[in-house]
Amino acid sequence: MRWLKRTDYHSFYFLNATQFLGALNDNLYKLLVIYLLIHVKGPAAANAILSLAGAIFVIPFLLFSSGAGVLADKISKSSIIVVTKVMEVTIMTFGLFSVIFVWDIGLYLALFLMATQSALFGPSKYGIIPELVDTKKVSKANGSMTSFTFLAIIAGTFLASFITDITDKNFVLEASFCILIAVLGLLSSFGIRRTEPQNSPKKINPFFLYEIYQTLKLSWKIPHLLPAIYGSSFFLFIGAFTQLNIIPFAMQSLGMTEVGGGYLFVSTAVGIAIGAVLSGQLAKDQVEPGISCICGFFISFFFFVLYIFSWSLPITIITLGLLGVFGGAYLIPFDAFLQVNSPDEKRGQVIAVANFFSFIGVLLASIALYVISEELGFTAASGFAFMGMLTLISNIVITGRLSGLFFPFFVKKILKRFRRLKLASPPPDPSTIVILESNSWYDALLLFSCMPRLKILVPDHFMRHFPWFNGLLECIRIIPPEPDIQSTLKSLFGQAKRFQGQNSSVCLFFHKREDSAEIIEAYTKVFGRLNLQIRYAHGTKERIPKRFFFFRYHQKQITLSFSKEN
Repeated sequence: MRWLKRTDYHSFYFLNATQFLGALNDNLYKLLVIYLLIHVKGPAAANAILSLAGAIFVIPFLLFSSGAGVLADKISKSSIIVVTKVMEVTIMTFGLFSVIFVWDIGLYLALFLMATQSALFGPSKYGIIPELVDTKKVSKANGSMTSFTFLAIIAGTFLASFITDITDKNFVLEASFCILIAVLGLLSSFGIRRTEPQNSPKKINPFFLYEIYQTLKLSWKIPHLLPAIYGSSFFLFIGAFTQLNIIPFAMQSLGMTEVGGGYLFVSTAVGIAIGAVLSGQLAKDQVEPGISCICGFFISFFFFVLYIFSWSLPITIITLGLLGVFGGAYLIPFDAFLQVNSPDEKRGQVIAVANFFSFIGVLLASIALYVISEELGFTAASGFAFMGMLTLISNIVITGRLSGLFFPFFVKKILKRFRRLKLASPPPDPSTIVILESNSWYDALLLFSCMPRLKILVPDHFMRHFPWFNGLLECIRIIPPEPDIQSTLKSLFGQAKRFQGQNSSVCLFFHKREDSAEIIEAYTKVFGRLNLQIRYAHGTKERIPKRFFFFRYHQKQITLSFSKEN
């Protein structure tokens, strides 16, 4: 991270330290409340306490995230950060007295207030990043921020269990430590340079659901922003479920105590921190949501591994670590995409909406834990299997809606390692319709590496049997042939013009061998009469000799050229 050595990023260092200490305190105090109440009420109440604590912690994010986003767009984000840290010191002092008197309502109230200041802190924490670092460094800054967030989760989870163990459950000492952390967070917030307010005319609306609706309407108009919000939110859902479910999982499947279960989540948090850094390094100076799409399938796989090998402690620790690595790599591209692609004057509100849905996910995780364990009577291991299936389905949908970003990344990073693409001529501009003279889907996908914002139109009867397909993949459209070619061409022409209006490149792809040259020529003539520019994509395949140490092999290469002649 050579860029972190630059002196003009000192404010970012203090921001990172401030949010690290805040996340540390959030996790430490939440687990303190859980361990204290389980100690008082007994292990039989563990699932109910976990579900209630999780729900109470998330409700402020649902109530105040939208207003916090408006505040972040109106006044200086650095000022908001300082004020929230003052609130944290006050709340932790109240929490100490609640621990001393073992006051249930006070413990839950302090947890609620702690979450409230975190909800106010969130939009400013993320929204200030583009104001402190260069645009090209936003992905790396997010990677660093997220890695430190989960280092804080590691430390908070470990310290909550460790201090509880070594002090023989001296919860008063643990609460005093929370006050010390809050004071350090306040001091570090003074090191963040003052940022100018965006002076957004937007006012806080008590009917925050309407504000969220308005922001979602805005997000709908910006390509891929809505799926990125959903993807970022889904991460917190699976993360919260994993953190809550790991304690009963350890008690039921591995015969550990609730404190021992707290130690287990450390491996996941370590993995998330590593994955966040790796994701930022892999993306380099780009924002690559394609990384998230690939990682989502690995997350689903490792949930199933947890279910299958629930009896093995070593496999569980390794799997939780790998789950964290792919989880961290899953989150970073989504957060970076939201920050870079949101309008400057609306960035705080977009991030606040993402936070709102993220904590809807946390609330749903608490509800899911209660329903699976208490209402349905399933084991914690079965809960991980349920989460694996849900993650698989969700990631298929996300990948489909982000396919315009996923396929270029997938082709450049993976497919091109097996078949190289060489351009004999530059690709045409988006105003030109490309007809691919190949029936290979492999060749069609390779076009994503050289044609930005590509949309592929495929005449096929497939849609008659699977009409939902066009709603799944955003960059590939199946056009069902009509009884006569004129009707089919009209449909193709309408789709092509719509995509070109979005500044997208359009490729007409006939993937079936029975699509004869005569049919392609008929399409070409009609497009010509409509004064549409046509280019043919010709591919020449060859095998290039390669050498890897003492091994010789041949790599396939396709040389692609674009011409006016068929």
